[in-house]
Amino acid sequence: MDAPARTCGLAVKGAVRSTAFLSAFVGIFQGVICMHRKVSSKDHKLVYWIAGGMAALSVLLEKKARRSELALYVLPRAGASLWYILVNRHLLPDIRNAEVFLFCICMGGIMYYLEYEPDTMAPLLRGLIRRFLASRISSPGIASNRNASYTYLETLDAMKKPTLQDGQPDEASPSQKYSLESIPGL
Repeated sequence: MDAPARTCGLAVKGAVRSTAFLSAFVGIFQGVICMHRKVSSKDHKLVYWIAGGMAALSVLLEKKARRSELALYVLPRAGASLWYILVNRHLLPDIRNAEVFLFCICMGGIMYYLEYEPDTMAPLLRGLIRRFLASRISSPGIASNRNASYTYLETLDAMKKPTLQDGQPDEASPSQKYSLESIPGL
């Protein structure tokens, strides 16, 4: 970090902005419903739609670049809500452990993009997956079994060859370098 004070300031500003968004979202939704109940004794489904629409305007408090991340955060919750609504109305069968199956499909998609199109993934996500799953993703056996992630990690290592104290480059085998067991403290 070149400018820690500036970085901390930006982090605090982002946290305050996100907190304001979440607070406004919940506050507007609850406020509209409470005001309606104060004015009218009869509850109607349309009130919740109006409250949701007004609360959705709080997304304007967030930066445009962050809105897509928020959409990715909200999308699974919306899907789960839709699933439960359809199951409760008996439009879909109640499949046991369906969320596990859905998780497997989504994780398979993420792993596909990590292997074949890593540039399409966010750098943070790509880095996290590489950090925690690199030894499981890459197969350091036969060269024909090497996949895109393994090759990518090797090219990164080629760019930054560490040297030992005696001046010789570090020649650890690739299977040792990319294994989680070889990382001290894990």
